[in-house]
Amino acid sequence: MSHAKETPRQKMIGMMYLVLTCLLALNVSKEVLEGFVTINESIENTNKNFATNTKLMMEALEEAIKNGRNEVKPYYEKSKETVKLSEDAFNYVADLKKEVKQYTEDVKGADTMRLSAIEKLDDFDKPTFLLIGSDETKPKTGKYSAKELRQTMQNYSDALNKMIDNMKDKPGSMLPEKDYLVMKDKLKLFTPHDNFKDKEGKPVSWEFKNFYNMPLAAVITNLSKIQSDIKSIEAGMVNTFAAASGKLTLPMNEYSARIVPVSQYVQSGTPFTADVFLTASSSHFDENSMQFILGDVDTATGKLADGAQILPIDKGTGKINIPTSGAGHRDVKGWIKLRNGNGIYEYFKYENEFVVANAAVAVSPDKMNVMYVGVDNPITVSAAGIAPTDLVVNIKGCGGNLANNGNGKYTAKVSSTGTCVVTVMANTPTGLKQQGSPQVFRVKSLPSPPLKIAGKPTLGNLELSLALAKNMNSIGLDASGFDFNAPCKVKEFTMNIVSAAGLSQDYKCVGNQLTPQALAALSRLKPGNKIYFENIKIQVAGETRDFPPAKVVVK
Repeated sequence: MSHAKETPRQKMIGMMYLVLTCLLALNVSKEVLEGFVTINESIENTNKNFATNTKLMMEALEEAIKNGRNEVKPYYEKSKETVKLSEDAFNYVADLKKEVKQYTEDVKGADTMRLSAIEKLDDFDKPTFLLIGSDETKPKTGKYSAKELRQTMQNYSDALNKMIDNMKDKPGSMLPEKDYLVMKDKLKLFTPHDNFKDKEGKPVSWEFKNFYNMPLAAVITNLSKIQSDIKSIEAGMVNTFAAASGKLTLPMNEYSARIVPVSQYVQSGTPFTADVFLTASSSHFDENSMQFILGDVDTATGKLADGAQILPIDKGTGKINIPTSGAGHRDVKGWIKLRNGNGIYEYFKYENEFVVANAAVAVSPDKMNVMYVGVDNPITVSAAGIAPTDLVVNIKGCGGNLANNGNGKYTAKVSSTGTCVVTVMANTPTGLKQQGSPQVFRVKSLPSPPLKIAGKPTLGNLELSLALAKNMNSIGLDASGFDFNAPCKVKEFTMNIVSAAGLSQDYKCVGNQLTPQALAALSRLKPGNKIYFENIKIQVAGETRDFPPAKVVVK
């Protein structure tokens, strides 16, 4: 079968399959291209962060020299040399990115465009021709070629390797062995090499691996990555030189004894406990070397969260001043941001808690300690010197139960009338301890709300105009005066009309709506007629009860 001769149709199908496979291999999805754009933007932002860190470190070195730290000068000079070499290499890659974009887009000024604004992100041919040439087996040389880029990277790596080799054991600019080896490893990883193979195991060059048959989005991202490597090496070397110079070592010249009690409020019979220790700080600390942050911070970027603030510093100590209102438990959290000996910011988290108590005055309404059946009864519980999380609150009687809403807030529910008792206990190191006397509450049913007829509340007699009376279609309850969220509704009632002709029949209505027969009777009303609503049953907070009759006089 494998040697059977193919028909012309089979040959045509095979050729179409081959063409389609090639097209699929060349086609790059929109999602992949957008991924390159996102990665490139992230790399460019990282480059900015590296540049900022290097700038701050160079300024710190300059400040140390101004303050008479002459031992810093050799390291500062090497840092300047590193920055100059890095800028030259970085700018060369920037120019190359500009040329690639302009050549591919065929638009002057394309270098100022963000990668996301470029149309030909999927163009393979032009970037390959510009950087590699027409023959991938013999990459082109000359300006703006991958060969020239490789040589630029090699020159940069060679210059820095030579610098740190000369510094390794040189008095005055000596480098610790560990730091020297770390920098050598970073430069080795950056230096281009040809240790690559294609899918068939054949060796390929660095130029081929990184730029041959790559879409524009990938080429620009690769070049941005090279720039990022340059900035990373620059920042790493400057930080290492600064650390080696010892310029970031600040003297600890502020000492104080501190006592931190477990609680500043101690109840009778409870021991007072505290930690006593000696603190050391530096009067040289400022916002460039240390920050006290109240609130949260992104430790990766240093960006403060909404509402976070930098605290003032006094002799190396951060000062917190938080306004308070209302009783209850409060948390205080934040971070200490410290520049370490390598010039890198480290973050240390702190957190504590405190209790806000109202002034020591209590006013109790003796006639208003009431709870109501069938509704949520909100109560607030606090005990001086006790955190709300350490309180244990119970209710007994009238089928009562409590729901803890946090921060000293509770919801009490009772199911029958009578008397219930609320007790408050506190978790202490010696066990549960009662806080004050139990609180007694009377439990009542909610009062019935007024009836609402034609939008007017009434508890008995009501006068209505003929037009309003004829347009009635329901009756309801007016619960607007309730302080509780209590469901109220009319369940049933009867209606009759007294006119000159005498008493009408009873119209029985279920729910709060008038029946069609009752509505028809209302349509025949005349001035002087009287409407009676009787046998009214209502439901308040789940309890069904009778409601007094109501009379409406038609004017």
